[in-house]
Amino acid sequence: MKRYRIACNLNFGQILIQTILWIILTVLTFGLALPFFAYYFIKIILNNTEIHEF
Repeated sequence: MKRYRIACNLNFGQILIQTILWIILTVLTFGLALPFFAYYFIKIILNNTEIHEF
């Protein structure tokens, strides 16, 4: 039986910067950027996640 481990390569600083930028963008667009923030945040997490077999 194979075992897998999921590892995300994002660090706290990258997540914090992206969150602050999207909050500013959401305020500037009066909330129109909020649905795109959710999509982008899920996308950036999935793109920086790796599956390791051990």
